[in-house]
Amino acid sequence: MPTTPDKPGPYPGRAELDLANARFRRSVTRLLKEAVRHDPDLMPALSGIVSEAAEHLSRLAGDAEAAESSSTRNRRELAAAEAKQRKQLQAAARRGNPRAAALLARLDERQRRREQQQGRHGDGAA
Repeated sequence: MPTTPDKPGPYPGRAELDLANARFRRSVTRLLKEAVRHDPDLMPALSGIVSEAAEHLSRLAGDAEAAESSSTRNRRELAAAEAKQRKQLQAAARRGNPRAAALLARLDERQRRREQQQGRHGDGAA
């Protein structure tokens, strides 16, 4: 019988994040009830708090997505997809397709910029 890898456990800090999220949602719900039932002047404060929380979460999600996209596996898969696309575009460009030639030039330019950026990061790290 083949062995399957165990599911990874929760990420570090998951329990704390869940507790903070639940606390935030409960307190916002209580604040909304208070504003609707007794004090409509609380609505601007509620809106500000919720919009600030949404901005923070969006920024943090962007940070997490950026970290994910820098993974070795992701870079390897992107390189393989780009190589496949380059091969298809080269074949189409040889057949005389002007759009394929233009897209191939854009891929080449992107590759040059990527190599220049890696060179700059390598110089700064040394």
